[in-house]
Amino acid sequence: MAWSSARFDSWGALCKSTGALLLCAAALAGCNKSENASSGGSTAQRASDSASASAPAAAPASAPAAAASNGAKPKIGFSIATLNNAFFVGLKAGVERGSKDQGFDLVQTNANGDAQQQVNDALNLLSQGVTALVLNPIDSKAIIPAVEKANQMNIPVFTLDRGSDGGKVTSFVASDNVALGQTAAKWIAEQLKKRYGSEKGNVVDLIGLVGTTAATDREKGFSDEIAKYPDIKVVARQEGAFDQEKSLNAMTNILQKYPQIDAVFGANDDNTVGAEKAIDNAGRYKPLDDKAHIMVIGADGTAQALSAIRAGKQDATISQNPIKMAAKSLQFIADYNAKKDVPANYAWPTMLIDKSNIDSDAVKQYGLWSEEVKQ
Repeated sequence: MAWSSARFDSWGALCKSTGALLLCAAALAGCNKSENASSGGSTAQRASDSASASAPAAAPASAPAAAASNGAKPKIGFSIATLNNAFFVGLKAGVERGSKDQGFDLVQTNANGDAQQQVNDALNLLSQGVTALVLNPIDSKAIIPAVEKANQMNIPVFTLDRGSDGGKVTSFVASDNVALGQTAAKWIAEQLKKRYGSEKGNVVDLIGLVGTTAATDREKGFSDEIAKYPDIKVVARQEGAFDQEKSLNAMTNILQKYPQIDAVFGANDDNTVGAEKAIDNAGRYKPLDDKAHIMVIGADGTAQALSAIRAGKQDATISQNPIKMAAKSLQFIADYNAKKDVPANYAWPTMLIDKSNIDSDAVKQYGLWSEEVKQ
């Protein structure tokens, strides 16, 4: 169990007396040894669709040294939620690229979707003498003990794509997921107005992985925005869990229940790919210019989504760029080690991609990250 700051404060008070100094040091060393034997903030500040930062957090004077006195490279620990998704493969590639660019030694783990395993992995990384910890949390609450342990060890924590609901995070780099959800809702409203002359129709909302800040924020943005259009009915709202198979099953059931569906919002492109397969299997796919076409918009900009857009199976994706996003987080670690100010929250910009702009210079400049990643 993670120590509370109150326990450290009480030890600090005891150690004020010279006679108790050795006793305190021995007790603290014993506790640290016991906890380290385990092998093992929150959400981003709302920002516009351009990179922005909140009030900076400066590295404290007592932060771990950027490198050992013998000139060794700073060792960075990285725990990723899963690699069973191209987006996270992109994050991994970005962390590796950023570490190389900044001259870091990188130690990384893959929690394979297991929140408790991720906590154990993070604690193990802390025991290896890392000078900074980068977390891509599976669950924003479950990760708190790892963040708090790093805080107690005075090791800065940098969260990537997903945040932590507790502990002190030095810098959180992610897209503005509330804005992303809002963008999807506005896009659907615009398309329905083109189809019917006003914002009306039946919409399906396939939610992301419950417990992640990304899913929570995208759902908030989408739900709050779509509610502004009283004639647009969200006929079904189910968890797709950022998973193709779960989204396929959810959408299959929804299609059986609702004969009229105009649009689907998938919280990520795995959700949308699952939905598209269900639409195909049900014999309800229609071309883009057909009024019976079920419009589908997702998020991330995966290779499957781009292929589906070109094939007319998916209408749009709100792309992120996990490679550049992750590399930015590693740059902030270098800045922190150099005792420069770093932003507590940094919003990486997104870009809506559809058939009209998929091959444009603007999209190429933003970066089709999935073309760089081989899963």
